[in-house]
Amino acid sequence: MTNTKEMNTIKFIQQNLHKSLAEIALLLSKKPELDATFILNQINGLQKAKTKLPEFYNNKSIIYPLKLAMEQCSSEATAIYKSTLVKGKSMLDLTGGFGVDAYYFSKKIEQVNYVEQNKDVFEIAKNNFTFLEAKNIKTIYSPAEDCLKKTKTKFDFIYIDPSRRNEKKRVFKLDECTPNIVELAPEIFKITDKILIKTAPLLDIKLTLKDLKFVTNVWVIAVDNDCKEVLYLLENNKKVEPQIHCVNLSKINQFFDFTFEQEKATNSEYFLPEKFLYEPNVAVLKAGAFNAVGKQFQLKKIATNSHLYTSQQLVANFPGRVFEIKSVLNYQPKDFSKLGLKKANVSCRNFKDSVEQVKKKLKLKDGGEQYVFATTDWNEKPILVNCVKKLNK
Repeated sequence: MTNTKEMNTIKFIQQNLHKSLAEIALLLSKKPELDATFILNQINGLQKAKTKLPEFYNNKSIIYPLKLAMEQCSSEATAIYKSTLVKGKSMLDLTGGFGVDAYYFSKKIEQVNYVEQNKDVFEIAKNNFTFLEAKNIKTIYSPAEDCLKKTKTKFDFIYIDPSRRNEKKRVFKLDECTPNIVELAPEIFKITDKILIKTAPLLDIKLTLKDLKFVTNVWVIAVDNDCKEVLYLLENNKKVEPQIHCVNLSKINQFFDFTFEQEKATNSEYFLPEKFLYEPNVAVLKAGAFNAVGKQFQLKKIATNSHLYTSQQLVANFPGRVFEIKSVLNYQPKDFSKLGLKKANVSCRNFKDSVEQVKKKLKLKDGGEQYVFATTDWNEKPILVNCVKKLNK
């Protein structure tokens, strides 16, 4: 870009940063002298990075890639957490993408090798590493498979984040992603003893464990109760029962560990709602720790498939939300109307009606400090649990 064009581009981005991409595209259609694709990528990137990547957002030199690369990259919170899981002096990131994970790994590892096959994304990440002063990242423009064939160097860690082959299709199996880590794992183990794999939450954990060998640990990671990714640590020739780590990164981080063998061997105790109600966070639910979490915190389940728990005494450090129960009612609008509630936060768990249907029947608006759980008790009876949120310490 010429200086004038560059200045006009910067000015346009600053003036339109808070508009929708559709509005911006319309404005750009009337300004053929500007690079519409570049500007749309920068505005989309800045809008996403403000909350997803605050360190990148605050660095005004950062250039952002195409929309898909921004959607697929890790958030700052998950990347920082991942960096605490790796140890050693050297690592290889086989699917570098926008470079977020490589950058945060570089804060913990002496030498990081970043590999990316998309030329545009590669050049953007390479330049950004300079702006971020990440001097210990070596950039390699190559497909992951070709890089493996040429690499003879041994690494303490290898990281890989396979993507969906078809972005319009929902993917549930690891071998439907590219690179195909199921096929590549034996080759990768020739140059490392540890592989860390990132997958989307859609992939079934138990099915993925069947596809992979030597998995020692699994991390299900959520941010503010929104499940973001699942990590699998493979350690060469280690055959153990994988430890499952449920992580919810928030103002107060929540952690819960278990194994599938423990879950299988545990039977839940059922009871009617008592004084307190417990709702596990999404990481626990995604991992399937339905019985193990109840046992560890000595809680009773309200019903088999509701995945809501109760106790008479308040339990601390529960990995999820905690509520104090004010009343339990039959699912009858006449009974509920006696409470005089006009506004509440409604959730449905193992219930015949949707949230919208429940709100309509109970004539409730969203919001307020009251919470209403529409669920089914252990006798298969539809009930309403009226409660208020407790601070979970």
